[in-house]
Amino acid sequence: MGNISFVILNYKAYQEAIACAESVLKTQEYEDIQIVIVDNGSGNGSAEKLREHFAARQRVHIVESPENLGFARGNNLGIRYAREHFSPDFIVAANSDILFEQPDFCRKLTEIYVRRRYDILGGDIVDASRTQHFNPVAMERRYTLNYMRKQVLISWAKSAAFRLMKCLHLQKMSAGPSGDVEKEQGMGTRKATREVSGKSVAADSRIEEELTGVLLHGCCLVFSKDFFREFDGFYDKTFLYAEEEILYYLAMKCGMTLLYAPEVTCVHKEAVSTNYVLKDVCDAKIFYFSNITKSYRLFLKLMKQNREA
Repeated sequence: MGNISFVILNYKAYQEAIACAESVLKTQEYEDIQIVIVDNGSGNGSAEKLREHFAARQRVHIVESPENLGFARGNNLGIRYAREHFSPDFIVAANSDILFEQPDFCRKLTEIYVRRRYDILGGDIVDASRTQHFNPVAMERRYTLNYMRKQVLISWAKSAAFRLMKCLHLQKMSAGPSGDVEKEQGMGTRKATREVSGKSVAADSRIEEELTGVLLHGCCLVFSKDFFREFDGFYDKTFLYAEEEILYYLAMKCGMTLLYAPEVTCVHKEAVSTNYVLKDVCDAKIFYFSNITKSYRLFLKLMKQNREA
């Protein structure tokens, strides 16, 4: 057991997708791997650049979508291609801003599975400074209808607040003392936190032990073959954000094993595609809160449907 496919989702930032794929090719001694890069309707020549760069690499495959399908459907396009062409035992779904630096990354996935069968695995994902640890996002999360109603209201209110700020030209008020809005308030500069007993705490230390039933970050997830006995990929009704929350909710309902394994590591540079497209802090925040509000509304609808079923 050990055929592994990497699915890398690209939107406009093809240089990052190249760096991500190259990091896999350069560090993995594991021979039985394939890389599928999905260009998610970039419209900026990304697909052509990717094909040109990897023309001589038989293990790299470029899949092009004519439109931006969003995170879930874009990933699912690559997952479907990998499953149809390579029948992988494991699929690693990674954002383009992920770097794989661990030489035995692939071997570890198989070793951990043999020791402790899992459906979904998340490793110790660190930021570029190696000071922030994105996994686990939450030690456990109980999703109730009231909880989700609250999340919809909070995200909608924040979206409205930033829209008002934009309308009143108050962007500079959200910047720090230096006035550098993008540096201090950009989507990629937030301090990582994790949820413990319902409270957010700084995620500036690595969790050393394996944990099951935890909420895992969506920037790099490993799906074993077992996962696909129940699902074809991510819940595909959302466009962007909350995908890992919905995945956690559905997987836990099915009794699946979600495993955090600290011996597997990768680097997350964070929000490269969003920062590439949206330079203004208000635009970035409006984009984020508007899309996550839509996702939370769909999540709430899904929960109601499951309750009625």
